[in-house]
Order: sequence, then C-alpha cells, then structure tokens
Amino acid sequence: MKRIIGFFILLMILQTALPPDAEAAPAYAFRVKFKDKNGTLSFADSLSFLSPKAMQRRNKQGIMLDSSDLPVVQWYIDTAMQTANAVKLHNVSKWFNQIVLITFDSSKVTQLSALPMVASVKLVARYPNGNFKMETSFNKTTEVNPVQNKTTGNSAYYGLSFQQIDLIQSDCLHDLGFLGEGMDIAVFDVNFRYTNTCAAFDSLNADGRIKDTKNFVKDTSFVYSVSIPNDHGMNVLSCMAANQPSVYVGSAPKANYFLYITEDISTEQFIEEDNWLSAAERSDSIGVDLINSSLGYNIFDQPHIPYTYANMDGNTSLIVKAANKAVSKGIFVVQAQGNEGAGAWIYMLTPADGDSVYSVGSVDGSGAWGQSGYGPTYHGVIKPDGVCVGKGVVLIGGNCQTGTTNGSSFASPTMCGAIACLWQAHPELTVWELRDLLRKSSSLYANPNNTLGYGIPDFCKAHQIVLGNTDYTKTENSFVVFPNPINDNFIIRNVTDNTPFHYQVFDASGRRVFQSALIKSWQVESESLKTLSNGTYIMMIVTGSKVQTIQLQKL
Repeated sequence: MKRIIGFFILLMILQTALPPDAEAAPAYAFRVKFKDKNGTLSFADSLSFLSPKAMQRRNKQGIMLDSSDLPVVQWYIDTAMQTANAVKLHNVSKWFNQIVLITFDSSKVTQLSALPMVASVKLVARYPNGNFKMETSFNKTTEVNPVQNKTTGNSAYYGLSFQQIDLIQSDCLHDLGFLGEGMDIAVFDVNFRYTNTCAAFDSLNADGRIKDTKNFVKDTSFVYSVSIPNDHGMNVLSCMAANQPSVYVGSAPKANYFLYITEDISTEQFIEEDNWLSAAERSDSIGVDLINSSLGYNIFDQPHIPYTYANMDGNTSLIVKAANKAVSKGIFVVQAQGNEGAGAWIYMLTPADGDSVYSVGSVDGSGAWGQSGYGPTYHGVIKPDGVCVGKGVVLIGGNCQTGTTNGSSFASPTMCGAIACLWQAHPELTVWELRDLLRKSSSLYANPNNTLGYGIPDFCKAHQIVLGNTDYTKTENSFVVFPNPINDNFIIRNVTDNTPFHYQVFDASGRRVFQSALIKSWQVESESLKTLSNGTYIMMIVTGSKVQTIQLQKL
C-alpha cells in the first residue's frame, strides 16, 4: 500500500471522443482472456515476433516454439474493444492469450463475457476519476542513509560495495574478466530517476548500454521522471550497473540494461501484474538473458481481494505464472523475496513463490538473516533460493551519492548481476543448470532452511564446479567429528584419505561464524567453537573435489 500526499495531474487527451463528463467518471481496466487462437497463424509466423537474439537464446537451451508464441487473434481484440466501448488497449499477452482494455462503461462487462471467443473477464483496475494515465507526486522513496566510513573490509577498486560483492565471491569472476559484457538484463521496477545524469552511470550511458526503456504504466518510453520523487529503480540498478572505481562498483558493471517501469506507485491493483507480464514478453521478444524484479505483491486496494499464504503456491497469481513462463522461454528470473519476515504477513511475496524463479532473501554483511520473507511456498518448495547483502546494503541514492538502506529489493540485483557474470563465463548452461549450480555452491545446500533457503552462493566455487575442479554435490561421508555434541574441543578426522581440507561453521540462521585455514593433515583438534554460544551449528568441510556438511550441537 502506498500513501498519496498530493496530486499534480497531467491527464492525457484521449484519442477517442468521450462524453462531456468522461473526465469525472471512473475508468475500469478489464483483463479479457480468450478461448483459443483460432489457428490463424503457424509457428513459422511467430518468428516475426522474436528477434534473432531471442531465437539464439532459445536454440542454445533447446527450447521449442509453442502456441504461446503465436499472437492473439486480431479480430478477437477488435471485437472485445468494440463491445466494451473501450477507450484504450492497455496490453496484449500472447503467452496467456489475453488483453487488458480500459473503458468508462463497466456495464458492458456482461456483453463482453458473453462473446463466444471470451473465456473470462476480470476487473484488474479501477481509476475513480478516470485518470488512468495520470502523473502524480509522492513522498514515498527509498530511505537511504549516509555511509559510515569503514576501517576494514574495503577494496580500492570496489569502494563501498566491496562487502556485498565479496560475501558472494563474485569479485572472483570480475578478476577473470567476466563483468557482464554482452549480457542483457531487464530491470522491472518503479522509476529510474537520475539514471541518465548520475556520475555512477556515466559509463553505462556513454557506452550506450541502456538498450531499451518502457513505462508500461503510462505507455511511454520515458523512465526518468523527476516529478515522481522515487528512486527505487535507480537504487536497484546501481547494485548491478554502477561503475565508479574506488567509490562504488556494481556486480555487473559492463552488462546491457533494459529499464522497464511496471509498478504504479499511486495504487496497488492487479493491473500491475499485467504490466509485469507485458515487460516479460517484451524481454523475451528482444532476447534478454536475465530479469531482475524487485517488486512483490500480496495486498491490494479495494475492491481487489488480497492474496493469502495458500495463494503462494507458484501457480495462482498472474505475475508468478508470467515469471515461470519467462523461465520456460530461457530467461533467468531473479526475484526479491520481500521484507515481510518481521511483520504480520511473514512470508515471501509473489512472484517469489515461483518454482522456476530464483528468489533472493536478505542478510547483513556477516551473513545474518535480514528479516526477508520466510519460505517455503505453500506447496513446500524451499524459498528463498539464495541470499546476499540486503541489510545495510550500500547503493547509489537519489542525491547520486553512496548511501545505505535495507531490503531484499537490493539483495536481488546484486545477485542478478553476479549470475549474469557467471553465465557470461559459461554461456553453454541452461537456466535450469544455472539454478542448480547456484544451489550447489551455496552455504546451506545440504541443509536448506526457511529463512536463508540454500544460503549464500559462492560464485568462485560455482565457476570451479563448471570447470570440473570442484564437485559441490551431496557426497558420501569422508569426515567424522567427535565428540558430537561438543563442549570446547573437538576432533575432525578424514576417514578415507589424507586429502587437505578446510572447513566453515554456520549458525542456525546461516551466518558464517568460523572459517579455517587449509589443513594438511588427516586429523585436527580444534577449539574453534569455544567462544560460541550453545546451540546448533552446521559445519561444511571442503576438499578439492567434494563437500560434506555435519550438524553439530554445542553444549
């Protein structure tokens, strides 16, 4: 829910003649789903709607064309528009064979529903004053605090972003030259104000790497509105695309970006899911590789019925269906888990519940849970898929300076940029192989939980897995730890060979509390947990070719 404190309305002149009192009358947006595509086109015709880059992405992953790639029948659209006395066709979805139209005459819904080609009609938005294209000012913006000077944990190159980059070891990929170059990332968000002027985006703009822009709410290509003081999209983008060496460097500073506004900050209505769907279909057609979405939904304005936890099943909301469909087209979808963990709702927000979606929760710089939404989904799928820094995260604020804030909204893009760099390094991977790789390289892979999911991915290890240097799978036990439960001292013994190893210890929240040096002995006695509180811990023991996790109880 968003709070409106003032209106500065610019009502666009409708191209269709309206009755004299039309401006004062409410407008309605209806989602009209059709029964079929009437066999008017063949799959060969769908090629005209997909770019060569889109076909290349699909071919590489063995993804075939299907009926969802065929366009909606035009005369179906025309008939629905005429029947509804519609004044605007808001969007068209070939994936789900449906449209959203806007009309001032809600009484036409009965006639619309009775059309032989119509499967269903649903109200997705209501605009009380008919202002479905208004421009509004708000005080809602990301609260960004000045960055406190750090005395440790910094890097001359990354500046203040080093901690969040280093936690997931994505700087390892940068060191190898994988900075996201040639990768196409679509960003679905609210507003990208100052992206075209902030120094942090100088190289992004100078290189022409903003490849496409679209405001799906207002139906315009302009996404840098200064009349809406909301910088959320720009803040999110900075976590990936900012490139100010020694000040702040994002996780994919050389990638290409596609900036799409899908969120209407003035309301919370189902039509925003349709906007998200439209952006996803555009991304597919253009050939985008990854989508970052830092938007999530559960509560809507009246008369829309809010979602319940039972709806977080990966198959209820339109937006989660759209996200899963995008993945089926070969796009890697990275989605913020939401920040509801400490609130009344507590769960993830949709579309983070998508089976195919890689959802990202929030931790602080030490790896401790950052109050992002709990998993699992209602049908038991582990969520989030991974976590990175979202609590105390550093980003570029509305004043074009670095600042700190909180939220999985900013963990998600950091992760997305790192994934883009990993995919750049290994373009042969499919979206499914990439997701599996990320899970296997994560700190809680063998023991995922409902707050951190599979834990913190290690992108350096993920890279090594693909190269065949490391096999981060669940393996047979080679190590024993005794006694267990432990007090102060314990022994780790390799019962199979003398392979050198190292180990890390994580607390119940997934925070790393100890990391050893390389141990070149078959057995070691340790006091590494002596100073820790009593409780449950996970030890991850790593050799050159395998990983083993052991649950420890400290008494």
